[in-house]
Amino acid sequence: MARKGTDIMALGRLRWVVVFGALAWLSLAARLIEIQVYKHEEYSNRARGQYQRRVELKANRGRVLDRRGNDLAVDIEATSFFAYPDQVQTPARVAAQFAALGGGRAESVERQLRGGKSFVYLARQVVDTDINRMGEVNYAGVFQHAETRRQYPLGGLAGQLIGHTNLDNHGSEGVERAFDAMLRERDGSLLGYVDARGKQVPGRQQQREEPEHGRSMVLTLDAVYQGIIEEELQRAIDESQAEGALGVILDPRSGEILAMANLPLFDPNQSAHSSPDIRRNRAITDAYEPGSTFKVIAAAAVLEDELAGLNDRVFCERGELELANGEVIRDIKPHGDLLFSQVLEKSSNIGLIKFARRLSRPRFYEYIRRFGFATRTGIELPAENSGLLQEVDQWSERSLETIAIGQEIGVTALQLALAYGAIANGGVLMAPRLVVGTVDEDGHFTGRGTPQKVRRVVRREIAARLSEVLVGVVANGTGQRARIAGVAVAGKTGTAQRAAADGSGYDPDASIASFAGFLPAKNPQYVCVVMVENPQIDGWGGHVAAPAFRRVMERILRLPGGILVEPAVRPPSVEALAVPDLREMTRSVAIFQAEMRGMLVVFSGEGEVVVSQSPEPGMQGRIKRIECKLGYREARGGWELRQARLMEQIPERGTSGI
Repeated sequence: MARKGTDIMALGRLRWVVVFGALAWLSLAARLIEIQVYKHEEYSNRARGQYQRRVELKANRGRVLDRRGNDLAVDIEATSFFAYPDQVQTPARVAAQFAALGGGRAESVERQLRGGKSFVYLARQVVDTDINRMGEVNYAGVFQHAETRRQYPLGGLAGQLIGHTNLDNHGSEGVERAFDAMLRERDGSLLGYVDARGKQVPGRQQQREEPEHGRSMVLTLDAVYQGIIEEELQRAIDESQAEGALGVILDPRSGEILAMANLPLFDPNQSAHSSPDIRRNRAITDAYEPGSTFKVIAAAAVLEDELAGLNDRVFCERGELELANGEVIRDIKPHGDLLFSQVLEKSSNIGLIKFARRLSRPRFYEYIRRFGFATRTGIELPAENSGLLQEVDQWSERSLETIAIGQEIGVTALQLALAYGAIANGGVLMAPRLVVGTVDEDGHFTGRGTPQKVRRVVRREIAARLSEVLVGVVANGTGQRARIAGVAVAGKTGTAQRAAADGSGYDPDASIASFAGFLPAKNPQYVCVVMVENPQIDGWGGHVAAPAFRRVMERILRLPGGILVEPAVRPPSVEALAVPDLREMTRSVAIFQAEMRGMLVVFSGEGEVVVSQSPEPGMQGRIKRIECKLGYREARGGWELRQARLMEQIPERGTSGI
């Protein structure tokens, strides 16, 4: 019986072994089925992750260059730091190290690390110089990865025009935004094999997706011209205690934008610390009443329709004219009879109104639109303003008269420059041109379009008569402070009130002083518009804007490879030629200025610029030779250093940029 009991117990244990064994095999089979069938892809990916690595191949956003090839916007390598706060053991120490970046960064970093989030960025796009100040960052839970940062080598030069990118290197404003699709890059990747230590196995690549670099863009902008006009606008602001200033330089023959300045300047490298008002490109986004610079449009309409000639006379009412609604228009100085040309020279509101009255309202409105006002120029930049002009059926009794003298209408600086360009080039309105072409990663240049004529606005002979009148404005009238020795300058001054912020009328303490002109008058190559906002001292266009125009153009004319300056309206005799001021000029610029006047330059000494000369500047007579002593400039900063760097890129005469 005992033996039989033992056998039964053994048989029971065997059965349990079989059952457990079967269950184990079933579990194993189920696990195998799960791994091989249901989770095959997951475990395959885990396995591949142990011997494969995907490496990001960074691409670069396209560069932005000026017409001479100077870099205006480039990509540079940077590093971004991020953290998993729950893994960071010493938040205060981490924050203290990031304090080297300034701007209250320590407090910000510590607040982020203690904020309860699972992932935070501690600093984005930190450049090497800042990393060197910080020192090595080696803390648990803090990591870093490579990124690309947009850099603007010339700082605030043309900052509002160029714009800036965001942290993801996508265009946010200006050229960067307008042409983002063309400039934007696309990163690639490389799938390769690694060994047990995680190092790349040479020669074994499974998949490669090439990065696509953005196309670089060449602008019509000239960084040297841009630097000059920005400096001179700042000088005008300082001298007149103004709030700001605008400037545009363009080629009237092609519509190419050579410079577009907005002051105060905006540095795209510091976009996060700037206000929207500073970043705005006011030369295209803000419309102003142009004042007397707009009188040339009414004059063009009257001459084109043969309603008056240059020698027609008009009585200017001794300085006061009552309009149909009872309002009184006044001239700055009272005048009696004036010729048509003298009306513009003296900037007589009354004389111009009397001539403009010969136009019908619809006809005048048509001419205003024909010159490109009240419509966008098509410059391809974001937020362009079309200006302000009511439909003719909404005009009041006084609208024709007030619009003729530049009131009751809003224009942008660019619109005004293009309108003067139409007069300068013989009567054709040109579309603005900002981009010359693009360059691919292999350096192949592709042109982008050609100069585009919008329409003819006046006949060539009418444009020539207007140019003659505008030369008289500078030679004999309100624009005399824009005169340049040896060059026939055509232009017009303007002083206009600004609307009150609440829309209740004009602000008595706000004005725009402006000058619009072109040169040389017989073969214009430059149009320049200068607007000074709210000058507090001597705030007339002829006193503030005209001198700024003159200084800008004089400096541009001094550049080597510059325009061939035409003779003055009356070619001066040899005896009347004055010795130019060559001091502070480089050797090549001094030679250029002397040759332009038929004089020889002899140098002595060593240095980079002329420090003294004989004969003295301004001396007249039959002078054929100027002796110059070379030396070195004193220490310079800011604008002067930047401008010196750009000047080094200017080719000698007979060569050209891009």
